[in-house]
Amino acid sequence: MNQQKLYYKLNLIFTLLLLFPVAGFLYFGFQYGFLEDTSVQLVVVVGLVYIFVGYTLMRRLFDNIIAISQTIADKTGIADNSQSELQQIISSFNAIEQRFRQSSERLTQKAHEISTLRELSDLCYVTLDPGEILQLTLERALTLTRADIGSVQLLDQAKQHFVVKASIGLGDFVKINDRIAFETSVGKYAVINKSPLVVEDIEKERRFGRANRSHYGSKSFVIMPIKTIKDVIGVLSLSRRDEAAIFHQEDIEALIPLLSNAAFTYENIRLTNDLEHTREHLQAIRKIFKSLNSSLQNSELLHTILSEIQEVIPFEIAIVLLRDEKRANKLKVIDLLSREPVDISIGTSFSFIR
Repeated sequence: MNQQKLYYKLNLIFTLLLLFPVAGFLYFGFQYGFLEDTSVQLVVVVGLVYIFVGYTLMRRLFDNIIAISQTIADKTGIADNSQSELQQIISSFNAIEQRFRQSSERLTQKAHEISTLRELSDLCYVTLDPGEILQLTLERALTLTRADIGSVQLLDQAKQHFVVKASIGLGDFVKINDRIAFETSVGKYAVINKSPLVVEDIEKERRFGRANRSHYGSKSFVIMPIKTIKDVIGVLSLSRRDEAAIFHQEDIEALIPLLSNAAFTYENIRLTNDLEHTREHLQAIRKIFKSLNSSLQNSELLHTILSEIQEVIPFEIAIVLLRDEKRANKLKVIDLLSREPVDISIGTSFSFIR
């Protein structure tokens, strides 16, 4: 009965409601002969009209319900002819509720991503440490993808090695400033292709041809390239301890804006630091030239120059040696600058081999 259409139910209900009263009326009418009375016939006609009007109104109500059911089913794409109109309405509302829940979860995820990006953007105003930016980026990436193992690796200048700059969940297996050969690293594929690398099972990937290592957690992982305007400067890798966990394309979509903002911030901070160091070097060079053009001579001049160099390149001790003209194969200390007491003094000689 639940699977029947509304028209079927309407006709059945209408028939059941009228069957007993009409049968009883006709029976008593013929039994007592009052159907031949004109007034009774008039009442019967009026009653039939009322019944017809009531049936019509109810039919229109059912038509509206059927139309609503069809409209909802068309918009949700859940048209099922095996179900009744009311069941289709229920199914449609369940589908709408599920989609709303999914949309709400996606909206919450997007809000979390935006909050993470804002956090990262705010941090660049309070720190000039590129390492801190990379560490925070890794922490936020783990949160966004519900992962718990990850690292940030930057390419060295020769692009022969990855240098670990941030690490979480890898313990003593991967430490800060560890070097990983570019050619043997899985991350090279993300650098070469300049695109994210998503692996569901490393042991089934022909490109890698090796078993999974226990400290990396699951066999599934994702590697994101860290791209600046000019080039790829490194990679971010993520994995999970749950061996059944698999990364999907949705995880990459959540990481792309985070990595773009992090790379932009990291590059700006690095360029700012480089510019500041260049300014310091130029300032030191100006002071050195000024000292050379001054009236300072001998030890005073050397001390002044060494002091300026020390402002740019910190050192504990600096020694100036010249060849001793009187003794062959000897170098003579003519000046020194030290932060701590040393056993060397001006005039000390050292042998050297040509």
